[in-house]
Amino acid sequence: MVTLLVGYAMLTVTPLDFHAEDESGGGFINVWSRSLSAQDVDRMIEVWGVLPGEFMSSVFNMMTPVRSMTKYNLDMLDVVDNKAKLLNFLRMEKWLADRPHHAGEAAKQWLKDLYQDNKLINNEWELSGRKVDLGQVTAPVLNIYAQADHIIPPATVRALDGKLGTDDYTEIGLRGGHIGMFVSSKSQGIVGKGIVDWLTDRDD
Repeated sequence: MVTLLVGYAMLTVTPLDFHAEDESGGGFINVWSRSLSAQDVDRMIEVWGVLPGEFMSSVFNMMTPVRSMTKYNLDMLDVVDNKAKLLNFLRMEKWLADRPHHAGEAAKQWLKDLYQDNKLINNEWELSGRKVDLGQVTAPVLNIYAQADHIIPPATVRALDGKLGTDDYTEIGLRGGHIGMFVSSKSQGIVGKGIVDWLTDRDD
């Protein structure tokens, strides 16, 4: 996710180099998408018209197959006697299940231009007919990533360092995974304070 303020840019668990490999060998979506041909992607979108939310849910479930199969009969045992934790668990499951479809043409660009051809980090990606040149970014940039993220591996996020046209570049690496970045009370406190401190340091 990218947040733009006047004169500043902040990114949270945002992939930039879709071919960057970490110690685990790369994220599941990175590997899966590169196993497809461009024609495979086109056919998939032509059949459905969109990239179905249900399909992407199955892709995300395959990233952690054991946990996906056991969370309702093991994880729930840890929270079933605590109403607040149980409701939080159920809210999270409802949020995960409520996955909207991706627009077809946007999905093609996402899978082919970014995941397969890795155009963004190489300054080859076009948006509305204009090439995106990361070297033209001169605003201060804050880049936040999760150290145990299996969806957006840290290496794909941290590749931004050295690619920008600014020397004011800061990274914050948080313990935990992708979803925990947004829902963990500990992470929220660190993320919020980190953003406030970073902005305060640059307040004229």
